[in-house]
Amino acid sequence: MKSGMATTRPAAAVAVTAIALGVDMFLYSSLVPLLPGLPAVRDSPLLSGVLFAVYAIALVLATPLVGRWVDRAGPRAPMLAGLVGLVVATALFALVVDASGPTDLAALLLARAAQGVAAAVSWIAGLALIAATHDDTTRGRSMGLALSAVGAGVLLGPAVSGALADAFGPRAPFLLVALLAAGDAAARLVLVKPLAERPAPISARALLPGSAPLLALTATGAAAIAFLEPVLPPHLRDLGFGATATGLVFAGAALAGALGAPVAGALADRLGARGIAALGVALTAAGFALSGQRSDLAVAGLVLVGLGAQFVLAPALVLVAGLAERVQPPAYGAAYALYNLGYTGGLALAPVLAGAGASVIGFTATARVAAGAALLLALLALLGNRRSTSRAATG
Repeated sequence: MKSGMATTRPAAAVAVTAIALGVDMFLYSSLVPLLPGLPAVRDSPLLSGVLFAVYAIALVLATPLVGRWVDRAGPRAPMLAGLVGLVVATALFALVVDASGPTDLAALLLARAAQGVAAAVSWIAGLALIAATHDDTTRGRSMGLALSAVGAGVLLGPAVSGALADAFGPRAPFLLVALLAAGDAAARLVLVKPLAERPAPISARALLPGSAPLLALTATGAAAIAFLEPVLPPHLRDLGFGATATGLVFAGAALAGALGAPVAGALADRLGARGIAALGVALTAAGFALSGQRSDLAVAGLVLVGLGAQFVLAPALVLVAGLAERVQPPAYGAAYALYNLGYTGGLALAPVLAGAGASVIGFTATARVAAGAALLLALLALLGNRRSTSRAATG
């Protein structure tokens, strides 16, 4: 146990965080097959892009504030307040899902912003809670279990929402989300305990020395998830894969990540987080190289990227907890706010770079460049983290 946050039981911390992240990603991914066809969007790629961008912008803007709040008040109050964002988002989506007026588009934008704020709370407060209630012998496995819930939400969201919308209408998916949110709310209320004491908040600036390598590592893992999404489907189409087959390939990659995250976390506990992160980058680089092949090896490449990304991200969560503990009291909220920024930056930048690269030099060459860049970035990040750790130990 590391801080006053540890009034919550370790198993409860893992359960409530897994539920929160799973519900958040289920809602996020369930909108993917629905948003382009909403009447308020009018089949506009621009408006669809704006709706996705609003989510990311709100998440980034809320992240520093949530991190400081978690360090000041503990995770319980932010997690309960985050339920407001989840409820607002779900209700607004259900209200305007089949409407087409200008005010309905504004409501959709507000819903996406509320969803982004709720996601910032779920990620920062949940991960901080796990870090505070586990020592470094069990932290990785527990972080991996939370990440597996993310993979489950990403995997199930589009399939379930699409089936419900086809069978019962466009509001049906949001009724299911409302039920999931009710379960999420019950878990947060019952399982997350108030702080026994309130530590003084630490500014994120105090963590900046030595944080850049970890942010680069986190961004690399997140970028691996998003890099192939815009450019691999056309490549698979050229290989003879239809829309259904392509969807199954991406689902397989998400499943590999969901199953691999707890394994990566457990190995980080036993063998060291830095070494497992390096292995994850190597797997990701190999996956990029395979994905550029003009054969069915491209499928294996995507699955390997999905697995390798989690072998980067789960150990990175452990390393970020170590960053938080360089100050006293441990600044878990500020540390995981920095993690959130690195993760979001990787997700946002990777598709742009992939699309630009594929347009200029072709997909195969772009995949090979990505493989080399992943190895180089991770090497720099891991070496930089080793140096900063050595300085901290001798300082």
